[in-house]
Amino acid sequence: MDLINELLRIRKKKVRRIIGCMSGTSFDGIDVAIVDIDGVYTNTKYQLLYADTFEYPQTLKELLTRFTNHPGMEDLALLDWWIGKLHVEAICEALEKSGISKESVDLISMHGQTVWHDPKKMSLQIGNADMVSSEIGKLVVCDFRSGDIATGGEGAPLTPYVDYIVFGKGKKTILLNNIGGISNVTVVTDDLHDLIAFDTGPGNVLINLAVKRYFNLEYDPDGEIASKGVVKEEVVHRVLKSDEYTHIPPPKSTGREYYNSTFLDRFQVSDPYDLVATVTYYTAYTMYYAYKRFIFPKYDVKYIYLSGGGARNRTLVRYLRNLMPKKRIVRFSDTFSKYKEAIWFAILGNEFINSYPSDLRSITGARKRKILGRLAVP
Repeated sequence: MDLINELLRIRKKKVRRIIGCMSGTSFDGIDVAIVDIDGVYTNTKYQLLYADTFEYPQTLKELLTRFTNHPGMEDLALLDWWIGKLHVEAICEALEKSGISKESVDLISMHGQTVWHDPKKMSLQIGNADMVSSEIGKLVVCDFRSGDIATGGEGAPLTPYVDYIVFGKGKKTILLNNIGGISNVTVVTDDLHDLIAFDTGPGNVLINLAVKRYFNLEYDPDGEIASKGVVKEEVVHRVLKSDEYTHIPPPKSTGREYYNSTFLDRFQVSDPYDLVATVTYYTAYTMYYAYKRFIFPKYDVKYIYLSGGGARNRTLVRYLRNLMPKKRIVRFSDTFSKYKEAIWFAILGNEFINSYPSDLRSITGARKRKILGRLAVP
């Protein structure tokens, strides 16, 4: 491949077809979104052509969980290869199912699977991008977080920059909260430099750990298990007091290194249903607590939009509405909610290919604007 000519060809196209791939902290699989993108930065327009989720096999989920609890080099090498291979399979299957030809695709933009995140120090996303590039025969943009960390940033969250690109054109201030394994919030105004975004704390991660431990399920469907339990509010306030992360002002980010099985042990609720209900309420309460401390005093927010897997947990959403009865809490459509981050990483790939630096200074604390990502060449 003539790299320079290929980059110029993609950049000169009016509409670029980019495949965005996202693997979240819930360790559930790979979201693939095939997106047509026109423009760059605030002139970006996109059209979602196809999206699907490709679940990780159970043995891989178990290996990922084992690795996060007991990191080892052999497991890391195996995971990097295996997740890369699964990205190849997921992309090929998405193209086959959609009827979209591989030849029409200009670029792949993949987040990879986060296995370690230590804010301002290091963040590791695995899934061998060179394997994906060679097998698919396309340029792959990957490793989006390292550049931000290199300039003093947290390395997360990155998608709020795209929240601004897509939603920051109106005059209304809105709050966007994506509830994946970790819950991250963005307040979007018409001024990028007024943007605030950070991880509020746990999203699905503690709920998933609780239902896996006591019900041998991967998640709580629609919050059904939580709805059968009783919330122990005194436990919620006790755990919150000990939860150092929730009291740190932004910019900040977190991950499974902190909200893990050891953290779940802090709850000490004996009845499994009550535990799931209490952990679900705790998740809602930490979101509310973050809003109340760091957002509502500065921003006049009337609308809160939810996306991610947690937005489909009816019990969690009900708890949020009970905590904030005067706010309008809206769930995005299931398709957009589920694939938002995969679409957003396609857009981040578009920013990279156009050499457009992402301005994350108000979000991650980075010292300067930086073109985020690196390129894997077939």
